[in-house]
Amino acid sequence: MSENALSERAMPDGMITMIKTATRALILACAAPGSTGPERVEQLTGYSRGAITRWQGDQYPAVIPLETVCLLESLLGKPIFSRMLAQLSGHRVEPAGEGEACDGSDLMGAVMRSTGSHARFTAKAAEALEDQKVTPREAKDLLAALLAHQDQMGALAARLANLAGA
Repeated sequence: MSENALSERAMPDGMITMIKTATRALILACAAPGSTGPERVEQLTGYSRGAITRWQGDQYPAVIPLETVCLLESLLGKPIFSRMLAQLSGHRVEPAGEGEACDGSDLMGAVMRSTGSHARFTAKAAEALEDQKVTPREAKDLLAALLAHQDQMGALAARLANLAGA
C-alpha cells in the first residue's frame, strides 16, 4: 500500500485526524528519562525520525504501521491507540480486574518485548556495521543490546515453561 493510499480512499470525516492524534499521544507516551518520545520510538522500532515525524504530522498521508502500534502499546502497557479504535464502535478498553486470567496477553507482551529487543539489536548492528568497522564503543553498545535481548528471550522462555507446566 502506498503512502497515498489512505488519501486516495474515502475515509470517514475526521478519521485521519483521530489516527494522527492517537499516534502523537502514543509517541509522546514513549518518552523516558533522557529520551523524547520520538527518540525512544526510534530506539524501540528502528524507524527513522523522519518517518516518525510523518506519522504524527497532519500534512503527511503516512500513518504509523499497525505492528508498531502493537509493539509500543505492549511495551508501554498503555492501549492509547486501541482505546481510540474501540471508541469508534462504541466500545471501551478497560484493565483486567484483579485475579482475572491474563495468560494470553502476558505471553503476547513477552513475545512483543522479545521482538522489540531483537529489533533494537538489529538496528544497532546495522548502524555499527555501516562503515564495515566496529569500534570498541559500538561493540559495547551491541553487547548491551544483545544481553538485553537475551534477558527478554529468557523471560519469554520462563513464561512458556510456566504455561507448559515445566
